[in-house]
Amino acid sequence: MTRFSPVSFSTSESAIDRQKFAVAHGAFMVVASSWLLGGIGPTAEWIMAGISAPAYVVLFLEARARRAAGDRAGFRRLLRWAAPLLALGILAVVSALNPSHRQAFLYDGLVLRPVPHLAWLPSSANPAGSLRIFACLAGLAASGLAIAFCVHSRRALRGLVLGLAINALVIAVVGTLQRQTGASGPYFGAVPRANPAWFGTFLYHNHWGAFAVLHTAATLGLVFHSLRHPPARGWPYGPGPMLALVALIIAITAPLSSSRSSTALMLLLGLAATAGALLEAFRSGRRRRSSRAGLLRAGIALGALGLAAGAAFWQSREIIAARAATTVRQIAELRAGASGYSRADLYADTWRMAADRPVFGWGLESYGRIFLDYCRFKPGSDGLMNTFEDAHSDWLQSLAETGLVGTALLLAFGLLPLVESFRPRHLTSLAGWLLAGCALVAAYAWVEFPFANPAVVASWWLFWFAALRTLQLTPSSTSSAPPAPGS
Repeated sequence: MTRFSPVSFSTSESAIDRQKFAVAHGAFMVVASSWLLGGIGPTAEWIMAGISAPAYVVLFLEARARRAAGDRAGFRRLLRWAAPLLALGILAVVSALNPSHRQAFLYDGLVLRPVPHLAWLPSSANPAGSLRIFACLAGLAASGLAIAFCVHSRRALRGLVLGLAINALVIAVVGTLQRQTGASGPYFGAVPRANPAWFGTFLYHNHWGAFAVLHTAATLGLVFHSLRHPPARGWPYGPGPMLALVALIIAITAPLSSSRSSTALMLLLGLAATAGALLEAFRSGRRRRSSRAGLLRAGIALGALGLAAGAAFWQSREIIAARAATTVRQIAELRAGASGYSRADLYADTWRMAADRPVFGWGLESYGRIFLDYCRFKPGSDGLMNTFEDAHSDWLQSLAETGLVGTALLLAFGLLPLVESFRPRHLTSLAGWLLAGCALVAAYAWVEFPFANPAVVASWWLFWFAALRTLQLTPSSTSSAPPAPGS
């Protein structure tokens, strides 16, 4: 069978339709979840599961088209990349069909009771919750995978990133106005707050922080792309300055949201952006064969960044002062041994929970129900018992809920495409910043739970696969040939 031409395949009418759908659907997933209070809660999660389901259809159509066109490499690659997600689905369904616990009434109280089950198979202490969470999060992941196979244009990928950056900008502005007007909850108090630490349309400030980090990094990718490809009149006359302003507005909401951890992540992004801007300034000077021009551009860049940092500090000065005082007090309590049930204790108890079922775990969305048996929290003088629905570490919770098998499949779904796509000579500014933002949030998930938020999950997978698709569509520096068959 004759191998198809990558150009004719990627520009066919049906392929263009699938590209438009994948981009529009992916963007809609992020926008909808971010304005739906982050997509958190059983009702919102089922809504997200429903509206993400078309991603499976477009992936099926893409696989069928590639097979019909003789693109065996692309067809096999799609099956290979989707296989870990399919295996996770099988694990979730089997665990839901093999419940290890059931809720029952003891007098007037609702308790969780162990029930007979097949111990050598995956099981779940919350069967309905396992199916709901998998349906939601797998649909969001499939939307990202559709980007990796259905989009054949780097311009379309940049348009997707730009659209999502504008959405994050609007939420950042709304969140800032809500802070300045003293709103009592999201949508200027129309929705009751579930947590005193909230921001914008997100119920928890650290979830907004992770969302903002992803979108700031993505917008910086567009900024540095514009520096590498300025218009004929010069970079100031193109979209670059406005994109830089968008990145700044999103970034400065991190301290305004009172999230210390996301503020630290934004500082890392700011330092990286500063280094990148200085490097571009000196490169521009070398191209012009003028060291004075390079120094002038570097000075302008440093001045602009200094003003931006000063503006961010001034806007959030009261919040920064309050959080700094809290940090000092917490450090003093930790040194005095009076910190009570600390984050380290929570992690240790979660690890014990995971160690008791290391292979398949306790089942998706079972953490809150099972952790009560492992939590060593001691009530204080008020007699109140603190309960935990999340481990405040997505990676530890993944081990506790899905075991080594489920966590390995999750890692394979993200890392296998990276291994097969990443080539240093193809690394562009946009792809590099997208991957950096995703890596920061993945590292953040060791000490927080950003991936408990569907809006963060949707953004993460879209940016991850958009970065990998950009790498695939970028010709090497030594060749201007189009992407090879199977791309």
